[in-house]
Amino acid sequence: MTSAMRVIVTRPEPECSRWVETMRLEGLSAVALPLIEIASIPFVFDAAQSYDAFVFVSRSAVEGFFKTVKKEALQAKRCLVSGLGTRAALIQHGLQADLIDAPDSRSNQFDSEALWAVSGKRDWLDKRVLVVRGANNLGEQEGRPWLADQLTSAGAVVDFVATYERRLPNLTDEHSALLQATQGGASQDIWLFSSSQSIAHLKLLVPSRDWKTSRAIATHERIFISAMGAGFGEVKVARPVLADVVATLKAL
Repeated sequence: MTSAMRVIVTRPEPECSRWVETMRLEGLSAVALPLIEIASIPFVFDAAQSYDAFVFVSRSAVEGFFKTVKKEALQAKRCLVSGLGTRAALIQHGLQADLIDAPDSRSNQFDSEALWAVSGKRDWLDKRVLVVRGANNLGEQEGRPWLADQLTSAGAVVDFVATYERRLPNLTDEHSALLQATQGGASQDIWLFSSSQSIAHLKLLVPSRDWKTSRAIATHERIFISAMGAGFGEVKVARPVLADVVATLKAL
């Protein structure tokens, strides 16, 4: 990667700034342009349901959940997560590491399929499971139903709760200026997408932009498809681990 190249990190805050800082320490030129805004939302947790297990879809789901629920409610409960950052967030809140199912750190991907390869071996018959996830700015719960479908097929009773919203960001003046500075689709810019929603928001913010000369890195095949569908001329896929993303960038 030449010094003229710049990485535009689109993750929500605070992860966006953390990734930018690490990339700069690695000698890369990186800037933060968070294209998703995360906001915790109120919800009702009915402990009387006596859930046997909890699925947390993201770090934001964890943080939103524990703003309302005390960690003691999950004492000795099995937790399922698809990402290493989500696993780390649970441990930071005092949950036992050996009670958290997650894909192996060497996994090629961190998604529902990789998680089910671990959790699908357990007995789910008549178990009550709460999926903790996000909602859009209309308050409608979002997320792939694939894992919940697998749990239901295995005999579990699955409920859902949303603890946060993923919104179109209210850009700061600095972020707006940065977005406008990319107007020409400069080839030296490399967009980093860790969510298809970031791409959808980018299209809403600059609907007439032509991306055919722009390059991107996507951290999942589904995000790759979204970026190509948005018109990006070149898109590479990297594992959703910061070290792997940095290695991919340095190889460009």
